[in-house]
Amino acid sequence: MEKSFKEILHEHEKEDGAALGSEEDMMNAVRREFSNAGQLIFQARQQDFSLSDFFSGSPLPVGMPLPVRRSQTFYIKKHTAVQRPYMHSHEFYELVYVQAGRCLQTLKDGRQTQLKKGQCCLLRPGASHRIERADRSDVILKAVIPCGLFARSTDDIPLPNRQIIMFERTSLFAEYLLIRLLRESRMRDACHGSATRALLSLLLCELARGQTEHSADTDRFYDEYFQTQLKRASLAHFAKTYGYTPAYASRLVRRQTGRKFSELLSEYRLQRAAELLSSTDMSVEDIALEIGYKVPSALYKHFGARFGMTPAQYRTAIK
Repeated sequence: MEKSFKEILHEHEKEDGAALGSEEDMMNAVRREFSNAGQLIFQARQQDFSLSDFFSGSPLPVGMPLPVRRSQTFYIKKHTAVQRPYMHSHEFYELVYVQAGRCLQTLKDGRQTQLKKGQCCLLRPGASHRIERADRSDVILKAVIPCGLFARSTDDIPLPNRQIIMFERTSLFAEYLLIRLLRESRMRDACHGSATRALLSLLLCELARGQTEHSADTDRFYDEYFQTQLKRASLAHFAKTYGYTPAYASRLVRRQTGRKFSELLSEYRLQRAAELLSSTDMSVEDIALEIGYKVPSALYKHFGARFGMTPAQYRTAIK
Protein backbone atom coordinates (compact mmCIF):
# COMPACT_ATOMS: atom_id res chain seq x y z
CA MET A 1 0.00 0.00 0.00
CA GLU A 2 1.26 3.50 -0.85
CA LYS A 3 2.55 5.35 2.20
CA SER A 4 0.79 8.52 3.30
CA PHE A 5 2.38 11.96 3.01
CA LYS A 6 2.96 12.20 6.77
CA GLU A 7 4.48 8.71 6.93
CA ILE A 8 7.00 9.67 4.23
CA LEU A 9 8.00 12.84 6.11
CA HIS A 10 8.38 10.85 9.35
CA GLU A 11 10.68 8.42 7.57
CA HIS A 12 12.81 11.34 6.35
CA GLU A 13 13.23 12.53 9.95
CA LYS A 14 14.30 9.04 11.06
CA GLU A 15 16.72 8.61 8.14
CA ASP A 16 18.45 11.94 8.75
CA GLY A 17 18.62 11.31 12.49
CA ALA A 18 20.37 7.98 11.91
CA ALA A 19 22.68 9.20 9.12
CA LEU A 20 24.97 11.20 11.42
CA GLY A 21 25.41 8.71 14.21
CA SER A 22 29.20 8.29 14.01
CA GLU A 23 32.32 9.88 12.54
CA GLU A 24 32.32 7.21 9.84
CA ASP A 25 28.69 8.01 8.96
CA MET A 26 29.53 11.70 8.68
CA MET A 27 32.60 10.98 6.53
CA ASN A 28 30.49 8.85 4.18
CA ALA A 29 27.88 11.63 4.01
CA VAL A 30 30.53 14.19 3.01
CA ARG A 31 31.99 11.93 0.31
CA ARG A 32 28.53 11.11 -1.03
CA GLU A 33 27.02 14.61 -0.92
CA PHE A 34 29.81 16.95 -2.05
CA SER A 35 31.68 17.10 -5.34
CA ASN A 36 34.65 18.79 -3.60
CA ALA A 37 34.70 16.32 -0.69
CA GLY A 38 38.45 15.61 -0.94
CA GLN A 39 39.33 19.29 -0.72
CA LEU A 40 36.90 19.84 2.16
CA ILE A 41 38.29 16.92 4.19
CA PHE A 42 41.90 17.99 3.58
CA GLN A 43 41.27 21.62 4.55
CA ALA A 44 39.26 20.57 7.62
CA ARG A 45 42.12 18.40 8.87
CA GLN A 46 44.62 21.17 8.23
CA GLN A 47 42.58 23.58 10.35
CA ASP A 48 41.52 21.08 13.01
CA PHE A 49 37.87 21.45 11.99
CA SER A 50 36.00 18.23 12.75
CA LEU A 51 33.06 16.75 10.90
CA SER A 52 31.06 17.11 14.11
CA ASP A 53 31.77 20.86 13.95
CA PHE A 54 30.62 20.95 10.33
CA PHE A 55 27.37 19.05 10.86
CA SER A 56 26.57 21.03 14.01
CA GLY A 57 26.40 24.17 11.87
CA SER A 58 29.61 25.83 13.08
CA PRO A 59 30.92 28.55 10.70
CA LEU A 60 33.51 27.30 8.21
CA PRO A 61 37.09 28.38 8.96
CA VAL A 62 38.48 31.28 6.92
CA GLY A 63 39.78 30.03 3.58
CA MET A 64 37.86 26.76 3.63
CA PRO A 65 35.99 26.22 0.33
CA LEU A 66 32.22 26.30 0.18
CA PRO A 67 30.73 22.77 0.05
CA VAL A 68 29.23 21.98 -3.36
CA ARG A 69 26.39 19.47 -3.26
CA ARG A 70 25.99 17.03 -6.14
CA SER A 71 23.39 14.56 -7.37
CA GLN A 72 22.60 12.78 -10.62
CA THR A 73 19.27 11.57 -9.24
CA PHE A 74 15.99 13.42 -8.84
CA TYR A 75 14.45 13.25 -5.40
CA ILE A 76 12.35 15.25 -2.94
CA LYS A 77 12.99 15.24 0.79
CA LYS A 78 11.81 17.13 3.80
CA HIS A 79 14.21 19.63 5.36
CA THR A 80 14.23 17.76 8.65
CA ALA A 81 14.39 19.21 12.14
CA VAL A 82 17.70 17.42 12.86
CA GLN A 83 19.52 19.16 10.01
CA ARG A 84 21.91 21.98 10.95
CA PRO A 85 22.39 25.04 8.73
CA TYR A 86 25.55 25.40 6.66
CA MET A 87 26.34 27.59 3.65
CA HIS A 88 26.69 25.60 0.42
CA SER A 89 26.08 25.68 -3.33
CA HIS A 90 24.85 23.06 -5.81
CA GLU A 91 25.66 21.42 -9.12
CA PHE A 92 21.93 20.87 -9.61
CA TYR A 93 18.70 22.89 -9.51
CA GLU A 94 16.93 22.95 -6.15
CA LEU A 95 13.28 23.81 -5.61
CA VAL A 96 12.35 24.72 -2.02
CA TYR A 97 8.64 24.69 -1.14
CA VAL A 98 6.95 25.51 2.19
CA GLN A 99 3.93 23.25 2.69
CA ALA A 100 3.45 24.41 6.28
CA GLY A 101 5.17 26.92 8.59
CA ARG A 102 8.06 28.96 7.22
CA CYS A 103 11.55 28.64 5.75
CA LEU A 104 14.29 31.14 6.59
CA GLN A 105 17.24 31.23 4.19
CA THR A 106 20.53 33.10 4.43
CA LEU A 107 22.23 33.96 1.14
CA LYS A 108 25.98 34.15 0.57
CA ASP A 109 26.00 37.96 0.85
CA GLY A 110 24.33 37.75 4.28
CA ARG A 111 20.83 38.75 3.16
CA GLN A 112 17.97 36.71 4.61
CA THR A 113 14.78 35.72 2.85
CA GLN A 114 11.72 34.06 4.31
CA LEU A 115 9.31 31.77 2.53
CA LYS A 116 5.86 31.33 4.05
CA LYS A 117 3.25 28.64 3.56
CA GLY A 118 2.47 28.19 -0.12
CA GLN A 119 5.64 29.96 -1.34
CA CYS A 120 8.68 28.47 -3.02
CA CYS A 121 11.93 29.36 -4.73
CA LEU A 122 14.09 27.80 -7.45
CA LEU A 123 17.88 27.94 -7.09
CA ARG A 124 19.98 27.48 -10.20
CA PRO A 125 23.33 25.61 -10.14
CA GLY A 126 25.98 27.73 -8.47
CA ALA A 127 23.56 29.65 -6.23
CA SER A 128 24.67 29.65 -2.57
CA HIS A 129 22.42 29.61 0.47
CA ARG A 130 21.86 28.21 3.94
CA ILE A 131 18.47 26.99 5.11
CA GLU A 132 18.14 27.77 8.78
CA ARG A 133 17.05 25.14 11.26
CA ALA A 134 13.42 24.06 10.92
CA ASP A 135 10.89 23.81 13.72
CA ARG A 136 8.98 20.58 14.22
CA SER A 137 5.86 22.23 12.79
CA ASP A 138 7.59 23.35 9.57
CA VAL A 139 7.11 21.24 6.46
CA ILE A 140 9.77 22.33 3.94
CA LEU A 141 10.16 20.19 0.83
CA LYS A 142 13.39 20.29 -1.18
CA ALA A 143 13.41 18.94 -4.74
CA VAL A 144 16.83 18.07 -6.18
CA ILE A 145 16.67 18.36 -10.00
CA PRO A 146 19.76 17.28 -12.00
CA CYS A 147 20.66 19.65 -14.84
CA GLY A 148 19.87 17.17 -17.63
CA LEU A 149 16.42 16.42 -16.25
CA PHE A 150 15.72 20.14 -15.78
CA ALA A 151 16.65 20.87 -19.41
CA ARG A 152 14.42 18.05 -20.70
CA SER A 153 11.52 19.16 -18.50
CA THR A 154 11.55 22.90 -19.29
CA ASP A 155 12.04 23.28 -23.07
CA ASP A 156 9.94 26.42 -23.83
CA ILE A 157 8.79 27.18 -20.28
CA PRO A 158 9.49 30.89 -19.64
CA LEU A 159 11.33 31.19 -16.34
CA PRO A 160 13.17 34.36 -15.23
CA ASN A 161 16.92 34.30 -15.86
CA ARG A 162 17.94 34.78 -12.21
CA GLN A 163 20.08 32.64 -9.90
CA ILE A 164 17.28 32.50 -7.34
CA ILE A 165 13.67 32.75 -8.56
CA MET A 166 11.06 33.50 -5.92
CA PHE A 167 7.46 32.37 -6.38
CA GLU A 168 5.34 34.47 -4.03
CA ARG A 169 2.11 32.59 -4.71
CA THR A 170 1.64 29.00 -5.80
CA SER A 171 -1.57 27.20 -6.62
CA LEU A 172 -3.11 24.16 -4.97
CA PHE A 173 -2.39 22.28 -8.18
CA ALA A 174 1.34 23.07 -7.83
CA GLU A 175 1.30 21.67 -4.28
CA TYR A 176 -0.49 18.56 -5.48
CA LEU A 177 2.15 18.04 -8.20
CA LEU A 178 4.93 18.40 -5.61
CA ILE A 179 3.32 15.76 -3.41
CA ARG A 180 2.96 13.45 -6.42
CA LEU A 181 6.65 14.01 -7.23
CA LEU A 182 7.52 13.22 -3.61
CA ARG A 183 5.79 9.87 -3.98
CA GLU A 184 7.28 9.30 -7.44
CA SER A 185 10.80 9.92 -6.13
CA ARG A 186 10.40 6.78 -4.00
CA MET A 187 9.58 4.60 -7.01
CA ARG A 188 12.00 3.00 -9.42
CA ASP A 189 9.75 1.10 -11.83
CA ALA A 190 9.84 1.21 -15.63
CA CYS A 191 7.65 4.32 -15.77
CA HIS A 192 9.57 6.32 -13.15
CA GLY A 193 11.61 8.48 -15.55
CA SER A 194 8.71 9.38 -17.83
CA ALA A 195 6.37 10.08 -14.92
CA THR A 196 8.96 12.31 -13.21
CA ARG A 197 9.61 14.36 -16.37
CA ALA A 198 5.88 14.78 -17.03
CA LEU A 199 5.05 15.84 -13.47
CA LEU A 200 8.05 18.16 -13.28
CA SER A 201 7.13 19.85 -16.58
CA LEU A 202 3.58 20.39 -15.32
CA LEU A 203 4.88 21.81 -12.05
CA LEU A 204 7.28 24.25 -13.72
CA CYS A 205 4.53 25.33 -16.15
CA GLU A 206 2.20 25.98 -13.22
CA LEU A 207 4.87 28.03 -11.43
CA ALA A 208 5.73 30.00 -14.58
CA ARG A 209 2.08 30.81 -15.21
CA GLY A 210 1.78 32.09 -11.66
CA GLN A 211 4.60 34.57 -12.25
CA THR A 212 2.20 37.16 -13.68
CA GLU A 213 2.91 40.37 -11.83
CA HIS A 214 0.45 41.16 -9.04
CA SER A 215 0.30 44.23 -6.87
CA ALA A 216 0.77 43.35 -3.19
CA ASP A 217 -2.08 45.75 -2.32
CA THR A 218 -4.33 44.06 -4.87
CA ASP A 219 -3.54 40.63 -3.43
CA ARG A 220 -4.34 41.81 0.08
CA PHE A 221 -7.59 43.36 -1.14
CA TYR A 222 -8.90 40.10 -2.59
CA ASP A 223 -7.47 37.99 0.23
CA GLU A 224 -9.37 40.07 2.78
CA TYR A 225 -12.65 39.78 0.90
CA PHE A 226 -12.52 36.04 0.32
CA GLN A 227 -11.19 35.19 3.78
CA THR A 228 -14.00 37.08 5.50
CA GLN A 229 -16.85 36.58 3.03
CA LEU A 230 -16.19 33.17 1.50
CA LYS A 231 -19.46 31.62 2.67
CA ARG A 232 -21.55 34.28 0.92
CA ALA A 233 -19.10 35.35 -1.82
CA SER A 234 -20.45 36.02 -5.31
CA LEU A 235 -19.89 38.64 -7.98
CA ALA A 236 -23.12 40.42 -6.94
CA HIS A 237 -22.13 40.40 -3.25
CA PHE A 238 -18.59 41.58 -4.06
CA ALA A 239 -19.94 44.45 -6.16
CA LYS A 240 -22.44 45.51 -3.47
CA THR A 241 -19.79 45.32 -0.72
CA TYR A 242 -17.52 47.82 -2.49
CA GLY A 243 -20.19 49.97 -4.15
CA TYR A 244 -19.68 48.78 -7.73
CA THR A 245 -22.12 47.61 -10.35
CA PRO A 246 -21.71 43.91 -11.17
CA ALA A 247 -20.56 44.76 -14.71
CA TYR A 248 -17.89 47.17 -13.45
CA ALA A 249 -16.79 44.72 -10.73
CA SER A 250 -16.38 41.99 -13.34
CA ARG A 251 -14.17 44.22 -15.52
CA LEU A 252 -12.15 45.40 -12.49
CA VAL A 253 -11.35 41.87 -11.34
CA ARG A 254 -10.30 40.83 -14.84
CA ARG A 255 -8.09 43.92 -15.27
CA GLN A 256 -6.38 43.57 -11.87
CA THR A 257 -5.92 39.81 -11.76
CA GLY A 258 -6.20 38.61 -15.36
CA ARG A 259 -8.88 36.16 -14.20
CA LYS A 260 -12.67 35.97 -13.94
CA PHE A 261 -14.30 36.49 -10.55
CA SER A 262 -15.67 32.94 -10.69
CA GLU A 263 -12.12 31.59 -11.17
CA LEU A 264 -10.82 33.48 -8.14
CA LEU A 265 -13.77 32.33 -6.05
CA SER A 266 -13.24 28.70 -7.03
CA GLU A 267 -9.51 28.94 -6.19
CA TYR A 268 -10.16 30.39 -2.73
CA ARG A 269 -12.89 27.84 -2.02
CA LEU A 270 -10.66 24.93 -3.00
CA GLN A 271 -7.79 26.38 -0.96
CA ARG A 272 -10.01 26.57 2.10
CA ALA A 273 -11.43 23.10 1.43
CA ALA A 274 -7.91 21.65 1.26
CA GLU A 275 -6.98 23.36 4.54
CA LEU A 276 -10.06 22.00 6.32
CA LEU A 277 -9.55 18.51 4.89
CA SER A 278 -5.98 18.40 6.18
CA SER A 279 -6.49 20.11 9.56
CA THR A 280 -9.95 19.06 10.75
CA ASP A 281 -12.24 16.04 10.93
CA MET A 282 -15.17 17.95 9.42
CA SER A 283 -17.25 15.92 6.99
CA VAL A 284 -16.99 16.77 3.30
CA GLU A 285 -20.64 17.85 3.37
CA ASP A 286 -20.02 20.30 6.24
CA ILE A 287 -16.91 21.66 4.52
CA ALA A 288 -18.89 22.27 1.34
CA LEU A 289 -21.46 24.34 3.22
CA GLU A 290 -18.77 26.14 5.23
CA ILE A 291 -17.03 27.43 2.11
CA GLY A 292 -20.18 28.54 0.32
CA TYR A 293 -21.34 25.67 -1.87
CA LYS A 294 -25.12 25.24 -1.68
CA VAL A 295 -24.86 21.50 -2.32
CA PRO A 296 -21.94 19.14 -1.50
CA SER A 297 -21.96 17.74 -5.04
CA ALA A 298 -20.54 21.08 -6.27
CA LEU A 299 -17.45 20.60 -4.08
CA TYR A 300 -16.99 17.04 -5.32
CA LYS A 301 -17.25 18.22 -8.93
CA HIS A 302 -14.78 21.14 -8.66
CA PHE A 303 -12.35 19.29 -6.40
CA GLY A 304 -12.26 16.26 -8.69
CA ALA A 305 -11.76 18.42 -11.78
CA ARG A 306 -8.80 20.23 -10.17
CA PHE A 307 -7.02 17.40 -8.37
CA GLY A 308 -8.17 14.25 -10.11
CA MET A 309 -9.31 12.75 -6.81
CA THR A 310 -12.18 13.04 -4.35
CA PRO A 311 -11.93 15.16 -1.17
CA ALA A 312 -11.78 11.96 0.87
CA GLN A 313 -8.87 10.64 -1.19
CA TYR A 314 -7.06 13.97 -0.76
CA ARG A 315 -7.56 13.80 3.01
CA THR A 316 -6.08 10.28 3.08
CA ALA A 317 -3.10 11.30 0.92
CA ILE A 318 -2.20 14.43 2.89
CA LYS A 319 -2.44 12.90 6.37
